[in-house]
Amino acid sequence: MKESSTEDFDSLFVTEEDKRGRKYIVLIIVFFFLGIASIYAYLSVSAVRGQMQVVIDRAADSPAVNSSLFSELKQKAWLESRLKMASLDSVGMSIDLEQHIIQLELKGVVVMSSKIRDCSVSGFFKKIDGNVYFETFGKPLAIKEFKSSIAKNRFKVVEAPKDTIEAQKAADAAFLKEKEAKKNENVYWTVKLDKGFDLDIQGIDSIAEAQKKYEFGKDFEFERDLKNIANSFQHILKFSKPTYTPEILISIPENEAKAILMALPKTNALITIKI
Repeated sequence: MKESSTEDFDSLFVTEEDKRGRKYIVLIIVFFFLGIASIYAYLSVSAVRGQMQVVIDRAADSPAVNSSLFSELKQKAWLESRLKMASLDSVGMSIDLEQHIIQLELKGVVVMSSKIRDCSVSGFFKKIDGNVYFETFGKPLAIKEFKSSIAKNRFKVVEAPKDTIEAQKAADAAFLKEKEAKKNENVYWTVKLDKGFDLDIQGIDSIAEAQKKYEFGKDFEFERDLKNIANSFQHILKFSKPTYTPEILISIPENEAKAILMALPKTNALITIKI
C-alpha cells in the first residue's frame, strides 16, 4: 500500500526526461511545418516565374519597347484591340481599369457601360514589360470557358396554362420564387482567357458588400478557392510546381453583372482589356 502511494505521488511531477521529450516533439512538428511552408513557397515562386517565362517567350519576336513610352503603348494596344473586335459581327466586352469602365460593344458602338466599383489585379501583370504587354493585350482575348454562380441562359420551356386563373396563379408563384431566390443570390462569374489568365466579375451594390461576399467560405468563391488549395497540395506532395493562374477581379452592380453575362455569346466571345 505504501509503495503504491509513493508511485502515485511521483506521477504528479514531470521529470526532466519528459520535458526534453516534449520539446523534441514540438521541435519536430515545427520543423515539419516550416519545411512544408518552405517547399510551398519555393514551388509557388517557381510557378509564377514559369508563367512569366511563358509570356516572355511568346513575345520573343516582338520589338523592344522604350519604358518611357509604356503609357503610349498601352493606349495603342487598347485602340488596336478594340478595332479588331469591332470588325466582327458579335458582341464583345472592353474593360478599362485605368478609367474604371466596363462596357459591351457591337461593331465599335458602346451598347452598355458600367462603372467598376472595385478591382484587384495579380501582381504578375505589374511585372510585365512593354513588348509582353502589347503581345498580351494588343488584340482581343478569347473566352475559353464560362463558369458562373447563376445560369447564363435562364429561359425554360413551360406548359401553357389552361385559363387566365391558372395563368395568374403560375405568374404569382414564379414572382414569389424569383423574389425569394434574389435575396440569397450571389452573382459571380469567371472566364478563362486564351492567354492563360482568369477574369472574375462580381455583382455588388457597395464596396462593403464586395468585401463581405468575396471572403473564404462563400458558395461559388469557396468552391474555386478550395479547388486551388487542393491542387496546390497535390503538387506539393509530388514535389512539382502548382498551377499558377494570374487573375483580374472586378466588382460592378449586380444587375449589370447579370446583363453582361447574359449578353456575351456562349462561344467565340472576345474581351479587350487595358490595365
